[in-house]
Amino acid sequence: MSALPVREGYRLWAPTYNAENAVSQLEASLVAEMTPPLAGLRLLDAGCGTGRRLRDCGAAMATGVDLSPEMIAAGQGDLDPAIRLLVGDVRALPLPDAGFDLVWCRLVIGHLSECARAYAELGRVTARGGQVIVTDFHPAAHAAGHRRTFRHGDQVHEVEHHVHELAIHREAARAAGLRLAAVRAAEVGPSVRPFYERAGRIAQYEADRGLPVVLALSFVKEDRCGS
Repeated sequence: MSALPVREGYRLWAPTYNAENAVSQLEASLVAEMTPPLAGLRLLDAGCGTGRRLRDCGAAMATGVDLSPEMIAAGQGDLDPAIRLLVGDVRALPLPDAGFDLVWCRLVIGHLSECARAYAELGRVTARGGQVIVTDFHPAAHAAGHRRTFRHGDQVHEVEHHVHELAIHREAARAAGLRLAAVRAAEVGPSVRPFYERAGRIAQYEADRGLPVVLALSFVKEDRCGS
């Protein structure tokens, strides 16, 4: 299976993107644990897809940016008009400096061949003392043969993905003024067994149990002048 370029992959995925899969469910649970109460905060979801994660989030202000116009179009009719969705690249966010207290960048970085520019932008738009949460497809899952895929009709497509080890994330973030505060991982376990059952892949579930599939990193935006 040859991997689709990111733009083409998400163009095809947009109509069915809101359906959860094992990876997205594990990722959502992990991010929920790492995210502070959102009341009063300005939230950015950089690489928001359809913006579904911003629905009823409770933030004082919620903004989503995604590279795919099809993803943005798929989400705009289903969200509160107060939630702003913009087409844009995480490496060149169409947003002002220091405009957000909390920034999510979820399962996006792995689609980029290098992550320094993305981290520079995440750092730029985060207010001093703010938090950035980045998730990625875990290198261990990729090493075990797992890939970023989705189903479109009767076909399963792979989307372009690049492996970034923890040290790469850490260095790119440090250069952007982001201090690593926490590292977490989500493993295949009972919470996602139903996805395997519905696909008739229980043997694969048993093989995957305990495999880390999501890497999650939490950063704090530091004052560059004082660092």
